[in-house]
Amino acid sequence: MGEWPEVEIHSLGEVITGKTPSKSHPEDWGDLMPFITPTDYKDFGKIARSGIRNLSKEGIDRLSNKVLPKGSVMVTCIGSDMGKIAINGVPVITNQQINSIIPNSNNNGDFIYYRLVSIYDVLRSYGGDGTAVPIVNKGDFSNIKLLIPSDPEEQKAIAGVLSSLDDKIDLLHRQNKTLESLAETLFRQTFIENAEDDWEEKKVSDIAEHVKINVKPHEEESITFYHYSLPAFDASQKPVTEEGSSIKSNKYKVVPNSVLVSKLNPRFPRIWPIDDDVEDRAICSTEFQVFVPLEQELYGFLLYLFKSDDAKDTLEMAASGTSGSHQRVTPSDMLNIGFSWESKYSVAMFSERVHPLIQKDHDNKKQIQTLEKLRDTLLPKLMSGEIRVQYDKAT
Repeated sequence: MGEWPEVEIHSLGEVITGKTPSKSHPEDWGDLMPFITPTDYKDFGKIARSGIRNLSKEGIDRLSNKVLPKGSVMVTCIGSDMGKIAINGVPVITNQQINSIIPNSNNNGDFIYYRLVSIYDVLRSYGGDGTAVPIVNKGDFSNIKLLIPSDPEEQKAIAGVLSSLDDKIDLLHRQNKTLESLAETLFRQTFIENAEDDWEEKKVSDIAEHVKINVKPHEEESITFYHYSLPAFDASQKPVTEEGSSIKSNKYKVVPNSVLVSKLNPRFPRIWPIDDDVEDRAICSTEFQVFVPLEQELYGFLLYLFKSDDAKDTLEMAASGTSGSHQRVTPSDMLNIGFSWESKYSVAMFSERVHPLIQKDHDNKKQIQTLEKLRDTLLPKLMSGEIRVQYDKAT
């Protein structure tokens, strides 16, 4: 990599800092164009296609000089969200906490993305000025120096190796969303829309038990840890803390054929199916509660009951605490979720029908983990020049 020149970010393309619509123009909000903020990044992989909020035609026109064309590189530049990076898959506008690069014709957007990902720790350090909410302004961001191949074809070749992995990861994630939608639709049609008045009333406590096995792991142990957005990771290969939670503090044991349900933010809970091949030393954050069906044939029903809107409504009404992510529910609240069924046979038939969907989702997640590990191994090697990529030089 010795021949790669060091350049400042502003030389890679146009740098744009976003802007939030004024409160005096509520008509700027609508449904035409995603409005991206750092909060949205929790739902992104490499590509950002949507945001929690959207702008109207009036808002787009008013902020027309802030529109990012597809393929721009968006970097969060504030506080605890510092250094998160995504490429927009559709035109978007961001808020002022994001600096973006619209690559020029001499630079490859995918390469810029991976180059910035490779210096995540460096980007984080730019906000370490001791202020309560550190922020990197447009000027400081534009002057960050990077080692970049001068030949766009080399940039393209390097990015192509990593993009092929991310494209497959993205495809698997989207496939899982489709599987999830199919199963949730089947649950709704079978047990909500077609429910009869004479169906038997039940509660989760009638079909499942709450399992609470306390575990105090040690840092040096190899333990699979289920936590936050990561389906699983080996605690021995991660820092002692992950997302602010100490791995060495009290955790719950994850058992086979169980369902993990988060007790926080009941309107948007994290719900993970655990199959029968879970590692013996698997644990989960105490944010999660572990539920096991009393009979295996009830597993698919239990999983999608927790995922149903009716269950979320019940938990949201029972929640304590302030609104949003600070609300929480108890295991008793979860066990008290009510439902009606025609018979145990109909529930067993549903579980049998969704089993292939659950299994495919599980297999996809395993493949995603393998691909992510390969990508994360290759990234520093490609960016350091330890691994070189053959390419046709530009003429």
